[in-house]
Amino acid sequence: MLPSLAVALAIPIALAAEPPPRAAVRPDTDPDGSLPPADGGEEVVVEGRGAGVPDPATTSASVTVLAVDETVAATADVASLLERAAGTTVVQLGGLGDFSAVSIRGSSLRQVAVYLDGVPLNPDGSDVVDLSELPLQAFDQVRVWRSNAPLGYAASPIGGVVDLRTADHPTGSAAVTWGQYDTGRLFVADGFEAETGTRPADGLVVADLFHTRGDFSYFDDNNTIYNLLDDRRRTRDNNDKTQLSTLARLRWGDRRLRLTLQDGFLSRDEGLPGPIGNPTTAVRLETLRNLALGRVEAGGDSLRSDSRLWWLQRQESFDDRLGEIGTGNQWQRTWLTNLGLQEQLLWVPDPRLTTTGLLSIRRDSVVLADLLQDRVEPPRIRWSGTAAVGADLRLWSDRITLSPVLQAQGLDNRALGSLPFEDTAVAPEARSADLYFTPRLGLLLRPHPRVSLKANVGRGVRPPDLSELFGDRGAVIGNSELLPERSLSWDVGGRLSLPDGPRVRASLDLAHFWSRTEDLIVMVQNSQRTSVPINLGLAWVQGLEAAVNGELLDVIDHTSSLTWTLSRNLTPDPGVADNQLPRIPALEVQVDTGLHWGERLRLGHSWSYTAGNYWDATNFYLSAPRSIHGAFLRVQPDDRFPSVELSALNLTDRTVEIVPRNPLDETDDSRIVQSISDYVGYPLPGRTLLCTVRWSGW
Repeated sequence: MLPSLAVALAIPIALAAEPPPRAAVRPDTDPDGSLPPADGGEEVVVEGRGAGVPDPATTSASVTVLAVDETVAATADVASLLERAAGTTVVQLGGLGDFSAVSIRGSSLRQVAVYLDGVPLNPDGSDVVDLSELPLQAFDQVRVWRSNAPLGYAASPIGGVVDLRTADHPTGSAAVTWGQYDTGRLFVADGFEAETGTRPADGLVVADLFHTRGDFSYFDDNNTIYNLLDDRRRTRDNNDKTQLSTLARLRWGDRRLRLTLQDGFLSRDEGLPGPIGNPTTAVRLETLRNLALGRVEAGGDSLRSDSRLWWLQRQESFDDRLGEIGTGNQWQRTWLTNLGLQEQLLWVPDPRLTTTGLLSIRRDSVVLADLLQDRVEPPRIRWSGTAAVGADLRLWSDRITLSPVLQAQGLDNRALGSLPFEDTAVAPEARSADLYFTPRLGLLLRPHPRVSLKANVGRGVRPPDLSELFGDRGAVIGNSELLPERSLSWDVGGRLSLPDGPRVRASLDLAHFWSRTEDLIVMVQNSQRTSVPINLGLAWVQGLEAAVNGELLDVIDHTSSLTWTLSRNLTPDPGVADNQLPRIPALEVQVDTGLHWGERLRLGHSWSYTAGNYWDATNFYLSAPRSIHGAFLRVQPDDRFPSVELSALNLTDRTVEIVPRNPLDETDDSRIVQSISDYVGYPLPGRTLLCTVRWSGW
């Protein structure tokens, strides 16, 4: 490890000492001096977005850049913003502040890699990232890569990449939110820019404090669909959340040499209320997380280096000593650690050719402690290494771009340690060292500056993580016989942009995607409402995406997306063969519209529709479809005063749907009332009113 670190640090220092000549500079190189495609693909200056933002019109990848700007409600979270991107499915365990995660193009939650400023929060899908832990207002934009993610992420995720980016030039802001269910949030952010000798320096500090009691009412049929006499409304108990998030960043230097130190901290205490049919009163989860990053960028216009050293630590304490959920009385603590080192070199020998090479090494470890028995298990350790080379070749006056990537990833699982139970079978991959090749290719054709045609093909892989193999916590238990997931996927699509005018700006994106996954890992529920990961053998997903973005008369802004997905289980088992894959809705629609007069008055409305989807591989239990409206009104009479915003989540207070009583019985035409719920049967709240006062721009 130490020799690798020495080499990684020596490269940027050497490049900074003698920068190459400027003759080879690319015409679309990011002017602020950062490494152009290091962790975000081809970066260009896009009008209205600022420098360094990926432009969907100039990359073959399917990418959406979601700005955290005035069009977003002050009470929005990362999950609600991600719903604006085509191809995304957000699952939630309740209301504001409750667990939420994202699926992309029919992927599982773990198949989506989530990054914070290019640093992975769940490397190799090692965990499901809880999006509610990430305060949206701390970020400037969210990048969603649905296919052909840039080489700089050092991964080949089956489900794509979500990258949350902090602002390059932050301004001071503060906000206070309060509302129903004793919900409150305090947010403060500030930044500075200064000159230190001959080189500039800047910093960013963010703090976010959130609390909610979460005691909304919901409908409960008592798990007896044929008995209507015991139906009732209940109060969601043990659903409180208290969370503190901080983020600090310090940067020094310019284009020739820039050093970055960054740290993000999270402390979270919450109750786990359980699904509708099995509510709890005392189950608790405490989480501590810290992400530290050191980064060195150096070089000139034709040869640049990006070196990163990062350390992610996470501690979770799960307390179910009463045995309310899961497989028995539990009181456990888990320590997860990821230590990574990455070196990326970019060489531009010609304005038409950009080449990139990457080496990455990572050490993952987990320690499990049973606090009831006062027993700590030996650490389980997994080493991972990635090597990749890629290029962007531009032909025909930049009308054609070819983007091949050759990537190999090695996993060494031989230090996983002993098993928690002596009679537990170990999957073959859990004892060995494995090597995976995940090449991919992107093609971009621009016959006209306003028209972009795209095609991508590539392979992906995700090994089962340690919690999927050996976990036993709450309503989720492990399966040590899991095999790694492997995928082949492709997509074709296009983008049409209208010429920017004084009255109308608009763009249209269309895409068709297809993927086949072997040994797909999905969570299924048994009769005790306990979720178990299983391999489905073979499955495929395909679908269509459409997205429209526009602005009219500098008064109306609009964003809408539609995703139609068809999924099939190709396992020969007659009980599940040709069934729809669990938790993949066939249709999703998201529409966001804003009406504003300058920024003195803004009225926003959102509508989302999610078709019913099956919760199990047998397609027995079909969740109710949901149609949710939201709205906000923001007023700021003068720049000297703060803005005041009133928000209504689930505006129409829709908490139930009328559905067939038994969708598998064609002779049963009876209909029943069913609670609108999401992941593993957790109910969603009704109308929620919130008020936010925000100061900005100091």
